[in-house]
Amino acid sequence: MSKPKTAKEVLDQLGAKWSPDFDDYASGKTSSPRCVLCRHSPCDCPEFGTPEYFALIDKRHGR
Repeated sequence: MSKPKTAKEVLDQLGAKWSPDFDDYASGKTSSPRCVLCRHSPCDCPEFGTPEYFALIDKRHGR
């Protein structure tokens, strides 16, 4: 594995997931990107820390 050069490369190597709308959000084209976990905009994920929330994380990471 090569040494990462940018913050995005570091996060990618750590297994980060990115919203499909991230570039549009970062450039100001949208103010509400789709959530990486629930894939909705606005986000409607289960409450943080609940078993349902962590199950969704595991699902998105293919675990």
